[in-house]
Parts: sequence; C-alpha cells; structure tokens
Amino acid sequence: MNPVTDIVFSLTWVFLFIWAIRSISKGWNTNLNSSSGMWTTKVTKPMHPEMIDVKPGEELMGVTFDKKISCDIDDYNELQTRINDLKEQLEDDDENFSGVTK
Repeated sequence: MNPVTDIVFSLTWVFLFIWAIRSISKGWNTNLNSSSGMWTTKVTKPMHPEMIDVKPGEELMGVTFDKKISCDIDDYNELQTRINDLKEQLEDDDENFSGVTK
C-alpha cells in the first residue's frame, strides 16, 4: 500500500478512537441521584418557548421514574375502576350540559 494512505488511515482511526472514548466518558457523567431519582440542572439559556420566563442560572428540578417490569392484577383492576368512574362522570356531565339523556 501507499505510505500516505496508511498514515491518513492511521490518523483518522486514532482521531475517531479518541472521539469515541470522550463521547463515552461524557455519557457516564450525569447529575442523577440514584437513590431518589431526582436531579437538578442549571439553565444556561432558554431553549423552549415554555422556558421564556426562566432566567439563566436558575436551577430546575426533574424526576426520573422507575420502570415497572411487572404489575399486579390488582393494579390493573384499580386503574380500570378509575377509568370507568371518570367515564361515568364525563357522561353525566355531558347529559347535564346537553339536556339529552342517552
């Protein structure tokens, strides 16, 4: 092979390897408090229209919820009961609002 090609390949390979290691190390560095799932961050600049009133330097709090791998059937039944109750309330409100009975 051509020595110039070998040098360009080697330099590119080393650059990409260093870049990959830096990216991985940045990914491991988080402000997550593993015991409670709460984390904070400081605002450097408002990036979203909903953050217009947030000033740079203010600290925001977030929460990370645990993922449930399995649920008990009682959890599903309780949720379904709540859904049915809300449906009944909405139907009652709709009947009261429109004056029409179903």
